[in-house]
Amino acid sequence: MHIFLSLAQEGCGMNHRESLRTESAAIRGLLTRASLEIEAVRHERILRRKFSADQPRAPAGQPDGGQWIPAGGGQAIGVRSGGSGDDVAHREQTVLEDGTRVLSLRIRSGRRDYDTQDIVTAPDGQSRIFETSGLTQTIRDGGTGAVLGRSTFTAAGAEPEAFVQSTFLPAVPAATAATIRLVGSLFAVLSTRNDQFGKAVLGLTANEYAVDLTENTVRAAFAGRIDQRTLDAACRRNGEVEALAEQAVRSVRASGLYRSAQDFGDKVHAWIAAVVNKQGDPNFVAEISFDKNSEKTSYGDRYSTRIDLFERTAPGTTCVYDFKTGSATISSNRALKLVAAAGRHFPDTVRVIVIQVKPRS
Repeated sequence: MHIFLSLAQEGCGMNHRESLRTESAAIRGLLTRASLEIEAVRHERILRRKFSADQPRAPAGQPDGGQWIPAGGGQAIGVRSGGSGDDVAHREQTVLEDGTRVLSLRIRSGRRDYDTQDIVTAPDGQSRIFETSGLTQTIRDGGTGAVLGRSTFTAAGAEPEAFVQSTFLPAVPAATAATIRLVGSLFAVLSTRNDQFGKAVLGLTANEYAVDLTENTVRAAFAGRIDQRTLDAACRRNGEVEALAEQAVRSVRASGLYRSAQDFGDKVHAWIAAVVNKQGDPNFVAEISFDKNSEKTSYGDRYSTRIDLFERTAPGTTCVYDFKTGSATISSNRALKLVAAAGRHFPDTVRVIVIQVKPRS
């Protein structure tokens, strides 16, 4: 009897310890999941912290005059935990005509694993975060922080890169219409900051079997600033195009034969087209217009889209140049129309690079 009771008691003790271990494992699992959920919420709140329309701007006359500044000194906006303003060297916000806001942050060297961060928010609340390190750009969903895509700009255009999606953040399709639209918006803003040290490019790459570049076919998207050497490698006649634009502006201005800023710009376009098309190069063509059915049409036709200059740099790759004079700048809508037009003129195009050309003369 004594032995039986001892064995029974020992069995009860073993069952109790096993029960405790099971409960402990379950509690640890709950805590782990809770920790992930808390991190996701914290992450989302950081990403959702945006500048509002009624925030103060720096006073005119200062180096950052007119730029948006954080209320009460605030913290830097970004995906990094803590978000201290100490790692942001410069911030600038631009509001486009359609109400889209682009907040650009330049990061101090070594403080984050990217050099610049651009937060683009549409009036409907859709937002994307672009983190650029050198020629590699990661696109995140502005609401969840989920990585939507990563690409590297190469001599052939934007090439997709592999990336790992966080398991506790919901997956969001990379090539949505909203993403492409906001990529175009970022390109439009960055193009206003072109200088002799670098230029903004818009690069979209479709699936090899795609017949056009739409939200259903895009494999890689890139909107960022690149240096002149990289641009020349991707669009080999870029230097020639820029020189032509400078010559055209000087020639038209010297002639004095223009009635308005619009007329001046038209004559600059015509001057460039005459020089380019005289070469008779099918891979270097200026001033082509398409109607709403994607058919070639005469310049000036109602609802037509005029393309300033195409350069076919390699099979499947097309560079599109858009000339601007005076205060005019390229718009997001215009940039995306140029992408579509490239596929119409060169049907096997899968990589498009768009560049704004604005003579300094």
